[in-house]
Amino acid sequence: MNLVGKTAVVYGGGVSGLAAAQLLTAKGARAIIYDDDPHNKNAVNNLNVFAAADIIVLSPGVDCAKDILLDAKLEGRPVISELLLASRLCVAEQIAITGTNGKTTTTMLIESILRQAGKRAHAVGNIGKPFSWLADRLDATEIAVIEASSFQLESSPDFSPDVAVLLNIAPDHLERHGSMQKYIAAKSMIFRNQGEQDYIVYNADDETVCSLLPEMRARKVPFSASRPVSGGAYISSGFVCFDGRPVIAVEDSGMRGAELEDLLAAVAVAKLYDASDYDICAAVSRFERPQFRRQTVGSIDGIRVVNDSKATNVSACLGACAAEDCPTTLILGGARRAENFDLLFEKLPSNVLAVAAVGDNAQDIMGSALRRGFDPSRIKIFDDLKDALAGALEYARTLGCQSVLFSPASKSFDRYADYVRRGKAFDCAAKELGAK
Repeated sequence: MNLVGKTAVVYGGGVSGLAAAQLLTAKGARAIIYDDDPHNKNAVNNLNVFAAADIIVLSPGVDCAKDILLDAKLEGRPVISELLLASRLCVAEQIAITGTNGKTTTTMLIESILRQAGKRAHAVGNIGKPFSWLADRLDATEIAVIEASSFQLESSPDFSPDVAVLLNIAPDHLERHGSMQKYIAAKSMIFRNQGEQDYIVYNADDETVCSLLPEMRARKVPFSASRPVSGGAYISSGFVCFDGRPVIAVEDSGMRGAELEDLLAAVAVAKLYDASDYDICAAVSRFERPQFRRQTVGSIDGIRVVNDSKATNVSACLGACAAEDCPTTLILGGARRAENFDLLFEKLPSNVLAVAAVGDNAQDIMGSALRRGFDPSRIKIFDDLKDALAGALEYARTLGCQSVLFSPASKSFDRYADYVRRGKAFDCAAKELGAK
């Protein structure tokens, strides 16, 4: 990819945009950062800069359907993601992970296992470290382990990782993509351009993922939490197995519920890179979950308080509920988007005995609960997170619940900038109520 003398406009002045601009400059391009926010000191706010652009690079948060970007495409000018820019300029092996849920956990697990196995692996992408920061500094003996979101993939028309991992597909971000079909199409970009020499590690238990199998040209490596699969990873007799051999005891892994799928995917990838059972066990035994993914804050009156603020959709919440193998009170709610709470209450595990609803969509949650026959005496709306936690604890004491799970099944944008700030707010509320 020759960028010398080219004018590149980077759309988005956040951390990904800054990284892309730095990479473009290092490769000889003139990089201009544009941002919709006129107060962003790292960027210009004049749309005229797009007229001179030879190439436009998008930060993940930028919708590729904006008129100015569609016009550029019609004029034949490349409009690509920061992910694709970095991928084109990186000579290292590339493992890319996508899915509605579990991307960060799986990315971190793969990096941890490969490093334990002596590989020079680096977790980048949607995990928080832009791929562009490292892309041109990695050599052919290293491995980029890339968390790829649908936002990044939709503008990555010729992205082709050596190993693609497709964890699951469930409704999410439909306000951005417009339909489930377009969301699925974005996710499928992770394998579209793979060749027969590449690998696709896929969830054999996910119907939507399996419907895409005929379109996959790469060598297929399945994983399943429900049954043995040939040539892949699965669970049998209490062990995670790969291709007929036990690798690690499920009990020793510390993983539960949907996290087991993340572990299976990571084991499958690790085995493709010849990681030993010892290396897998050693890495998994010391693995720490991503921030605000089913993290125990502490206990209050003997009731465990769990912060799963990272659960921003219904499927993630259901996975967290299933992983709580005890009577539980659930705290739900956040920004009002396209979440299907009817589906949540249809599939809510029986161990969830009560619900505290909070946020802009609390009334929607209440309506779904009542339509699906949830006991009206066991669901209540609260004004803020602290009140919701206090109410959930009261339910827990009354009903004999052993845990309170904050798994909002919603985006945070009603009251918080992101799930991290929401998670920190919940931690503070728990500490104020006596969590130890």
